[in-house]
Amino acid sequence: MESCSFQASPNSAIHARITRPAKKGSKPLLVFLHYWGGSSQTWHKLTDLESSISLSALYPTIAIDLRGWGQSTGPEDGNKQAYSITETASDVATILKRLSEDKNKQDLLDHGLLLVGHSMGAKVALATIGLSSKDFQELLRGLVLVGPAPPTALNLPPDMKAQQMLAYETEDSVRWTVRNVLANPEKLSESDIDLVVRDSLVGNRFAKSAWPSYGMQEDISPAARKALGSLRGLRASVLLGELDVVETKERVEAEVVHFLRQSGVEVSLTIVEGIKHLVPLEDPESIYKEICRYW
Repeated sequence: MESCSFQASPNSAIHARITRPAKKGSKPLLVFLHYWGGSSQTWHKLTDLESSISLSALYPTIAIDLRGWGQSTGPEDGNKQAYSITETASDVATILKRLSEDKNKQDLLDHGLLLVGHSMGAKVALATIGLSSKDFQELLRGLVLVGPAPPTALNLPPDMKAQQMLAYETEDSVRWTVRNVLANPEKLSESDIDLVVRDSLVGNRFAKSAWPSYGMQEDISPAARKALGSLRGLRASVLLGELDVVETKERVEAEVVHFLRQSGVEVSLTIVEGIKHLVPLEDPESIYKEICRYW
């Protein structure tokens, strides 16, 4: 696994983890985009070569720390655009462009790419498509959206927004949020929970507050719809935990699946039994099987 950093903007250095399979094949690059509170490590059960369900053993992969999370940096100010979905997606588009221009890394894109986004990362994935050039869009082989946040604006009631603002403030608040909101504790090990705690606490304060303050309220659907509508034969797999209370089945069907179908995308929806929101940690095998089945 190669750890690298990209200067995406004057105030944002974006860290990523890149892997190549031992045997070169014809698989697309998997681009992993994490949820609000996560990092590139959220996907470790699918990207570590030692894992029994390692997608990195079969596909080239890049797992990105979105701005302000993991080892990535971001602007140190309260500008309401600094950690928007559009700005975050711009980082991702920049990284992919840099890969295509780097003679030592451009081979990663030889067979196109697949965007794999979880929750907020799914909204970032859709925004990335809307921001990208035609050349990039033509490289896109599909989408895998896990517990996806809708591309349209989502306005939470004040009490729920206030709860989210405090969710990642202390170790105790993170552990409570994991066990009571994000995950089915029976499906996580203590090391899984420790990972979530570390990732959630290390995020900078502007990144933590951006999603509940303005990120989820951002409507990136017009640009995403236009870009998706120009593509032909694109496939999207949507996976959702049966017990997810963050992104409910009703909302995902109405605001993600319907949106994609209206945009001309072929979509399947898979409900992962007994699982809540942290599918990449609770049941990564469901993602592994979905990707291997279609790509």
